[in-house]
Amino acid sequence: MAPSAARPAYLVVHSDDDGTYVGGLMLTDESGLPVDFRYTDPITPTRLQRALYGGAVVAATLLKAASEPPTVLLVEDESLLDAISADCPVAVIGPSRVPPLGERGATRTDVPGETLVQVTDGANPVRISVADPATTAEVTAALVALGGRMDPLEPADRVRAALELIAAGESV
Repeated sequence: MAPSAARPAYLVVHSDDDGTYVGGLMLTDESGLPVDFRYTDPITPTRLQRALYGGAVVAATLLKAASEPPTVLLVEDESLLDAISADCPVAVIGPSRVPPLGERGATRTDVPGETLVQVTDGANPVRISVADPATTAEVTAALVALGGRMDPLEPADRVRAALELIAAGESV
């Protein structure tokens, strides 16, 4: 049986000063092309709900609505790392200012719980933190595979841009 295709998903959840949350989840193929995009309308939880769940409610709603389960879930918000229950590795991914580590796939751990991964040739490595340390190698391999075709940080930019359009009432 052939291995299933990579389906990384990018989850972005934002809250404004009033505590209103909006979120977007873009499931991509192994080249970063969108396969599915889901978003929530703005949700304003009660203060108690915010204290208990934060953005995890938005994340859970979006994951349930996805057309296919992701093979790796990439988020920007550290608070979501342990709050999300998913059937795949969950990782916070972000840029670094660290000089390149060498060849694609090189890793380095400077801070406990955080790994630097060289995902593209000649670029700064990305920072990852994983919900389950046992999945670090799987997340690293997924990002290195993506880095051979694209900038693995870029799809989150598209999700943020889409959420801005939705918030401005410009969704189709």
